[in-house]
Amino acid sequence: MVKSLRTRVGFGVLATALLASTAGCGTRASDRSIVDALRAPITVAATTGSAPVDSGDTTTAAAPGAPVAAGGTVSAPAAGAAAAAAGAAAAPTKKSPAAQGSAPRVSAASAGTHAASAKPGSSGDEPKAPASPTVADKSPVTVGTLGPFSGVLGAVTAGSPRTISAWAAYANSHGGLNGHPIKVVVADDQADPGTSLTLARRLVENDHAIAFVGDIQFFGFQQVEQYLRSKNVPMIGGDGVDAGWQKSPITFPVAPPVATQIIKGLKMYVDSGARKIAMLYCLEVGSLCQYLNDQAKKSEVGQYIEQSYQVSLVAPSYTSQCLRMKQANLEVVYMLLDTASASRVTKDCATQGYKPKFMLLGLDATREMPTIPSLSDALIPGATASPGAANLAAVTEYRQVMQTFAPSVGDSGFGLLGWAAAKLLGLAGKNLSDSPTSADLFTGLYTVKDESFGGFTVPLTFTEQQRAAKPCVFIWGVAADKFAAPQGNKPLC
Repeated sequence: MVKSLRTRVGFGVLATALLASTAGCGTRASDRSIVDALRAPITVAATTGSAPVDSGDTTTAAAPGAPVAAGGTVSAPAAGAAAAAAGAAAAPTKKSPAAQGSAPRVSAASAGTHAASAKPGSSGDEPKAPASPTVADKSPVTVGTLGPFSGVLGAVTAGSPRTISAWAAYANSHGGLNGHPIKVVVADDQADPGTSLTLARRLVENDHAIAFVGDIQFFGFQQVEQYLRSKNVPMIGGDGVDAGWQKSPITFPVAPPVATQIIKGLKMYVDSGARKIAMLYCLEVGSLCQYLNDQAKKSEVGQYIEQSYQVSLVAPSYTSQCLRMKQANLEVVYMLLDTASASRVTKDCATQGYKPKFMLLGLDATREMPTIPSLSDALIPGATASPGAANLAAVTEYRQVMQTFAPSVGDSGFGLLGWAAAKLLGLAGKNLSDSPTSADLFTGLYTVKDESFGGFTVPLTFTEQQRAAKPCVFIWGVAADKFAAPQGNKPLC
């Protein structure tokens, strides 16, 4: 069953946490409803034995000392080991009314382990059947993942903690981190910087997390980084939006800054002759989107950005912007918007007979994007290799693990970023001591040199002086209702 952070997890017990967003993104809701959605509760799923991490008993769990808010989902357990092994997800049986002003979520779920052979952290290897059992039978090691995982932002970000949890379930079936079963604790800060800092403290001081993995810190990076630096706890992977991800002594990014990804994508068009570009960026996360827009305008491609519009994700129409861009004969439109809003932009522009080249930020690409006809020609500068990359063993491994442990999650920009962060944790933790500490992980991280996990990420090298990932980007596309790699598997540098 799901437990709050007050509950201690016993020796040798694996735990992973999984959540599901409770609100869609890009709907025609009011601005007030967006604010309310950001404070909605999340759903956490428990796993048992070798069952997938997105099936089994589910309920909601609040942070310590806070009431459990209504709005969660309670499900029946998966029906037997055979159904679990086949990836069957339990069906919802009860739903309670939504509540306003709910408490932030910090949740962990208990699960068993089973034997397998390979160690996590190997570069680009496909999962293989065990030749002999390898059991994670040492003391558990706890890591946290922190971010806005519910509400309107959760519709975009939730793939990351789900994917990290799936990786942890797989890693634990292959010996954990040098014999230590991994416990992943997911903390939802509901897009509030103060809450983010509070939860970071709880993860370190109450749950004894020795690392944060795949954090999404749109709003509270500086406060959380300063606190974790004081505790010497590493931040492995993450969204890469704040410039501090590339500079802090405790951060280990798996991708270049998001602004770099945008600029590299636009430069691809500039190099091919485009000279008229527009930027559409979101109003709801104003400081974030404005920052990224400003960085693009200051860059080498900035001279070609002729129009820039701040628009709402829930605007009923983008026709006026489409008409102005059409009148100016703009050739490329970069959308710093969620997938649903981007699809409405492309539809509105097509209605006006305007069909430029569209780009969408890789982190905003959700699992639904490949099935949206109006986005079928859009390109996506991604932080990792495309999930549609052909003949790439690293992507094959990702797909096999997700199909086994989280078959319903699907592909997304944040999901693949979470996988990259988890792989880096696996590599850093392959030589954990019998009493694991954050210092062990720092030691492991400093050995990473030109690591790309079989081409899944840009080359990564970490020393005490170097943090920045190489300034490269992968180009994603869509083909046959699936993500594709239209320019191959190599990153654009």
